[in-house]
Amino acid sequence: MTRTTRPTGPTGATAPTHGAIRVREELRPGDLPALAALTTGTARPLTAQELTQLVLADPDPRSSIVLVVEDAENTGDTEEAAGRAGDPSPVGFAHVATQDGAAYLVSGAVHPAHRRRGVGTRLLDAALVHARRWGAESLVISGRPRGYAAPGIDEAADPGTAAFLRARGAHEAGSALAMERELTGPAERSPAGGAHPPDVRIAPCTPEEVPGMLAAVRLHLSEDWAQLLGAHVAHRAEEESRGHHPTDGPAGTILLARDATESAAEPVGELLGIAAWDVVGADPGRFGPIGVLPSARGRGVGGALLDAALVRMARAGARRAWFQWTWARGPAHRMYLSRGFRPLATTTPFELPVRPDAAPIPAVPIPAVPIPKERSRP
Repeated sequence: MTRTTRPTGPTGATAPTHGAIRVREELRPGDLPALAALTTGTARPLTAQELTQLVLADPDPRSSIVLVVEDAENTGDTEEAAGRAGDPSPVGFAHVATQDGAAYLVSGAVHPAHRRRGVGTRLLDAALVHARRWGAESLVISGRPRGYAAPGIDEAADPGTAAFLRARGAHEAGSALAMERELTGPAERSPAGGAHPPDVRIAPCTPEEVPGMLAAVRLHLSEDWAQLLGAHVAHRAEEESRGHHPTDGPAGTILLARDATESAAEPVGELLGIAAWDVVGADPGRFGPIGVLPSARGRGVGGALLDAALVRMARAGARRAWFQWTWARGPAHRMYLSRGFRPLATTTPFELPVRPDAAPIPAVPIPAVPIPKERSRP
């Protein structure tokens, strides 16, 4: 049964219902295309496919909820609302989720005609209620690791949302830099021109190496990366079983760097690092994740993996390489700059404290913009 609730504030108290506006906490057939359409023209538009991927990254309603604001006076009569004629039209939404004890506001938007009616504030109030129920100390306005959405607010493109959040007590929680570069040079040579370390061997991951690769990534780099890469390999293997044969195998867009020294303990060499592309969002130009195991850092493994991945991406036909998240002024940033990458966008994750004894947030609307996130940290 669909649960339709009156909006609540951070204390759990029921907020007043304004006119025909109401909040529900369960998706209905046809919702996702209609909600994605609300992000059109915003700083971070989402396609129906992208929003579906974010929501289905964790479909468990105990840890992932889409709050939908409806206007009962307006019924669905648009192409996006096909199949839901007669239902109240969504005028705003917020996708909230929890992972590893943290709460995230992954994405959201408000219809332009319903701005300044308190819709955004009510969504934020409801998100804070769920964050408190999950036991989180703060609500992070940024994509959770598992979702791989945009990592925060692009203040240059969307200063209104940043101002809205600061006015409600949110503070900056770092900065994330997206970067890109063209892949237009000859595919036979390295786009970087860097020297390959002689004691490192780089090759595509074979099916036999997948279990060990995932175990090493999970242990030394990131549980979320292991889940992402495992799902990617499983999807490509399923496509292969249906007759859609990837030319490079189910794990061919994942490169492994292994120890090639004479003293290597194993015949194939110890795993030193990984680099991948075309893993997030079915985008062959999207690079990442990339990671080097702690014991192998300082040997040039990361640069060698990046160089090798760019060569293979160019040979596969990609004309552009880009990624979503790195820290500005860090060693990875310097590596990307040395390979010809340039800044694409800077986003800012925000955190809003969850105070159990706080009064409801004043009813000031949020601008019509997805409140984004992705944590693909190549």
